Amino acid sequence: MCDEQTQKLLDLANGQRPPGSRLVIEQGSFASRLWWVVKAPFRTMLCLSLVTVFFATYFGFMLPGKLYRWLQSFIAYWGYTAGYDVYEYGDDVTTYYRDERVLMMCNHQSTADVPTLMTVLQNKGVASRKTLWLMDVMFRWTPFGIIGNNHGDYFIQQGKATRDKELIRLKKHLHDVFWDRDRRWVILFPEGGFYYKRVESSQSYGKKNGFPHLLYTTLPRMGAVKAILEEVGPRVSQDDDEPRERSNSKLKLLKDTVGAIREKKYVKG
Repeated sequence: MCDEQTQKLLDLANGQRPPGSRLVIEQGSFASRLWWVVKAPFRTMLCLSLVTVFFATYFGFMLPGKLYRWLQSFIAYWGYTAGYDVYEYGDDVTTYYRDERVLMMCNHQSTADVPTLMTVLQNKGVASRKTLWLMDVMFRWTPFGIIGNNHGDYFIQQGKATRDKELIRLKKHLHDVFWDRDRRWVILFPEGGFYYKRVESSQSYGKKNGFPHLLYTTLPRMGAVKAILEEVGPRVSQDDDEPRERSNSKLKLLKDTVGAIREKKYVKG
């Protein structure tokens, strides 16, 4: 029950609704009512879109890796819904996607390679979201390219004119992104394009330079592979041939450096 003062106000109103309780469509001119009807669906869409954006943004900051993995699963379902199943066989790669840094080179036969790879990555632990894809610059402004650009993927500008500059930019990108964002796998299509587009020129180049005649793949473009290995691969100290793994942990790097100085292996400023 309401209090005495509120009850008096209700009695004075004699059952009439208080000011402001009438709908816009119940008052005003015909033009204002018509405008209200026209605006209603647009306002509804605006409200729903803002809620959706707010939701996505919030969880985008909270779970960026999970969302990237789920995005890959959407693309992976393209093949599944078309009736294709992916089976893996061979060596167990559990150790590599759990503890190691990996350069993954894939024979690029068609566009179907991408959803197939994303299907394979779904059960590879952190590798599914800690990947760094290398793709052609033409994909930069596609929906997946925009997300990939934000994720830290790299877009290569192919061609002889930009080859040397691109390799420098690639190494700088790896230095800035791969280690700072703790990436694990670099995925590269070494042919630089689809098999059916490159096989003729590849076989001609191989014949001219004495390379093996390849039927089911093309000769890889070694520039990007070499740049990746130089930047991402293990470092070798000057005094011995022992490889020294790079680490994203600043504390581990400090401990390794202090330990090496004590052993007089090297001095680093």
